[in-house]
Amino acid sequence: MQKLKVAFCGGGTGGHYYPAVAILQELKRFGEIDLLYFTVSGKIDDRSLGKDFPEAKRVPLELTGLKRPLYSPSNAGILFSHLKTERSVRERLAEFSPDFLFSTGGYVSYPVVKAAHKLGIPVYIHEQNSVVGIANKSLARHARLFFISFEESRSNLEIPAERIIFSGNPVREAKSTKSEVMKRFNLAEESPFIVVLGGSLGSEVINSALERFYSELEMSRDRLTFLHSTGDDNWALSLDRFSFVRSFSYIEDLTDAIACADLVVSRGGATTIAELQYFGRKGIIIPWPGAAENHQFHNARSLERVGLGYVILEENLTSKALSIAIREMLQRETCYKPPRRPVEIILDNILREESI
Repeated sequence: MQKLKVAFCGGGTGGHYYPAVAILQELKRFGEIDLLYFTVSGKIDDRSLGKDFPEAKRVPLELTGLKRPLYSPSNAGILFSHLKTERSVRERLAEFSPDFLFSTGGYVSYPVVKAAHKLGIPVYIHEQNSVVGIANKSLARHARLFFISFEESRSNLEIPAERIIFSGNPVREAKSTKSEVMKRFNLAEESPFIVVLGGSLGSEVINSALERFYSELEMSRDRLTFLHSTGDDNWALSLDRFSFVRSFSYIEDLTDAIACADLVVSRGGATTIAELQYFGRKGIIIPWPGAAENHQFHNARSLERVGLGYVILEENLTSKALSIAIREMLQRETCYKPPRRPVEIILDNILREESI
């Protein structure tokens, strides 16, 4: 395959950035690529791109997302800044002249996709959540193909059905075996292994509920092993007092741990849901009620429908509810078979569309 020139955007959160990483890693296996990436200044994509793809041309954009409710007067200034940004993005894209632009959504995608469309650059979009985000929904008409992670997303889109491709959400591959993961965190292999996380910033609600559960578990005869990402140094120190818990404020890459866990307790972010489905792991999902369009709840229900999920709403989260859910999920037998790799579906369609 000839050397590809590709432009990417989509960031601000790991949920937008990590699928792009998975696609780019797979794309590099086909051959050499020349990458231009539009990041959100100061966010995870901007901070991580140099480490993940040191050869990439990085273009940080100073942008913010729309305020809720959408009719907020302050959104007028935000939309104006996006229009100004679009002009500078158009200059960079025209100069770089990519074979195509791939977008994973988020507010950074709006000026970038608009600029690419005006230049006649082929646009491909991926949506991670079950409810299509505001930017992706608005930009869908510009996409040659629109990839979705959940079948129910189709009803949110007003574009021809043949341009919507159910791909699933791309995830990074696991690099370590379960034995290597347990050794890395000094965990006992004999007990069921449970991973706890509350998103990249952690969750006070989840940390508090698990602390109460750990206290009760300590007095019982049950033997479980936990790896807990708290999002906070003080919480990590506090929970480390339990002999069966390894707690950290932040764990650089939880993919390997999730891939071999007997159970995962987490929020309903798109990346975590995708990893659970891809690796066929079971999860207790506590959706964050503040997520846009309540998408974490809908993500969680999708996992529940394939037999891998157990949903607990935040207002119902108690140590007793956790105890019931953990016991049920550890005993649950599943017959779930992960589908074809999402990155393969996405790249097969793009490369065929572009005759590459």
